[in-house]
Amino acid sequence: MAAKIKIIRSVDYLDISDSGIINFSESRKRLRKIAREDPATDYDLLLDFRRTQWVISSDEIFDLVEVLLGDMESFKNKVGFLLLPGVNFDREHFNELCSDYPGIPLRTFTNYEDAIEWVYNS
Repeated sequence: MAAKIKIIRSVDYLDISDSGIINFSESRKRLRKIAREDPATDYDLLLDFRRTQWVISSDEIFDLVEVLLGDMESFKNKVGFLLLPGVNFDREHFNELCSDYPGIPLRTFTNYEDAIEWVYNS
């Protein structure tokens, strides 16, 4: 089955000050703009947080991506989240936060290959 995947790296949209403070408002705007480029409705999304050098909590990740979850024009169907093992991320808590969007297939991964396989095969 053919699938189109748009991979968006957090370093491409996070607005970080010189002192290391994340501007979440500006970062959400940038993420939404990137997600809507190219006809976004043709793509499933994979949001890659692996190279993020800053510690971002589950709540902060959800705060960033919620702008997409409420906007079905930003993606075709699925949204995957790719994170490094051992980072400050609580998968169970994040899944609870996402439960307000039961019609959207969401899944977290620590392995790139598993994430890609999920998009292509589910």
